Amino acid sequence: MKRILIHSILSISLAFLFQLFTPWWGVVIATAIISFIIRLKGISVFFTPLFSIGLLWGIQAYSISNANDFILAEKIAVLLPLNGSVGALILVTGLVGGIFGALGSITGRSLKVLVS
Repeated sequence: MKRILIHSILSISLAFLFQLFTPWWGVVIATAIISFIIRLKGISVFFTPLFSIGLLWGIQAYSISNANDFILAEKIAVLLPLNGSVGALILVTGLVGGIFGALGSITGRSLKVLVS
């Protein structure tokens, strides 16, 4: 449990830092680095970054959209099959970010196993 919490905090922190300087794929590198350093067992390698990076991207999507009164988010939600729902768009954004973070984490863990 302690490793999962540390992994989540470090993943969120490093991913947030990487997103300041890299495009969207910075979260993949961040979670790969953290999973290479901190060993998680079983399916927690996938689900820990899925939830932590998903939370990060969801909060960022909400705060960016809130800054412009959800104008752009409403227009994008109309273009996608979301029936104009801004909340669904934010959830989808968080899910996509979480999946990328989880795949990066699996990559980092696999590299650790390969090197060891």
